[in-house]
Amino acid sequence: MQAYDYEAVNAKGKTSKGTVMATSARAARRDLRARDLTPINMHAAADKKGQKGQKTEKKVKEKVGKVKTKVLTQATRQLAILVEAGTPVSEALKVTALQFEGSPMRTSLLEVRRQILEGRRLSQAMSRDKTYSPLYCSMVASGEDSGQLGPVLTRLAGDLESAQKVRRKVLGATVYPIILSVVALGVITILMVTVVPKVVSQFDSFNQELPRLTKITIGISEWLQANGLWLVLGIALGVAVFIQAIKVRRFRLVVDRFVLKLPFIGNLNRDMNAARFARTMAGLLDSGTPVLTAMGTAKNTLRNLVMYEATDKVIEEVRGGSSVGGALKRHPVFPPLMIHMIASGEQGGDLGAMFAIAADYMESEFDSSTTIVLNLLEPAIIIFLGGVVMMIVAAIFLPILRLNTMSF
Repeated sequence: MQAYDYEAVNAKGKTSKGTVMATSARAARRDLRARDLTPINMHAAADKKGQKGQKTEKKVKEKVGKVKTKVLTQATRQLAILVEAGTPVSEALKVTALQFEGSPMRTSLLEVRRQILEGRRLSQAMSRDKTYSPLYCSMVASGEDSGQLGPVLTRLAGDLESAQKVRRKVLGATVYPIILSVVALGVITILMVTVVPKVVSQFDSFNQELPRLTKITIGISEWLQANGLWLVLGIALGVAVFIQAIKVRRFRLVVDRFVLKLPFIGNLNRDMNAARFARTMAGLLDSGTPVLTAMGTAKNTLRNLVMYEATDKVIEEVRGGSSVGGALKRHPVFPPLMIHMIASGEQGGDLGAMFAIAADYMESEFDSSTTIVLNLLEPAIIIFLGGVVMMIVAAIFLPILRLNTMSF
């Protein structure tokens, strides 16, 4: 079966557009005529312009894996609304796909729909497409098994939206200070390399001892002029080596362990990973996934390798008969409050709800912490830049002021 976009005219001359599933273009036209529609334009859904046939279709399929997270989140939310309203899955996929004209998301959804019409389950069809992560497919499968596909899709859409919000917060907490710092260093470097040498060249005619601050500034300026290029190359080489080294598991463990021990950044990193893990666990458990299976799936959301390996050990201990809370206490890389809440959830028989509450709390803490950091970091960088510029200006004007004093 293939999806075909069509434009047709009915008996009253009214033009309509839509998508029809058929084994061939001829069959699609026959289907339209059976509905008293006269097709005036038709092409394969994977080929928007109806040209270049298989070549264009191949290009579209290659783009499927590049669907943006924002688009996937929107599609999941629309699909969840339709399924919860009682719309058949195949029809819900079709209606959702029509909302993404020109997007690889449309091709992906129509391909999933085609496989469902051939007899596959939704989770099976999605697992054959790189657009949907193993975690995504696992939650959909849980919803199918429990008969709660609509609520699971709604929960999945909410989780994707929460993850997107955290991702934007992380980008805001890292990209903005980096850009501001680079601009500040750039301004200081320009002053030291271009402005200071031109002004300092006039000091040779003073025939007097220069102030210590001026000597230090001149020394730094001369060093930057002589070695600035090598410094930039060294930094670039160091970054490149670090990026390659971080791919080695042992080195990654050392770095992640060091990050967790940092006074403030360590807590942020731990809370962000723990919140993502707890949010995923809550969704999986609420959809009826067994605890061990849920933990095996949710651990893939952890970006810190130390926490990932600790979760592997917790899974083994739970498999051996330990409680989740008890196993986490023996590997305290997760926030203590989260461990306490999970233990309470096990005793009360509502583990999924406690994971959700823990996720809400840690996301709130992360949001508050990053907001405070951003509010403090901007003025701190500006004050630092202003202080350095003032020192450079002072180093330039001190000899001039001293000369004026001596002349009097």
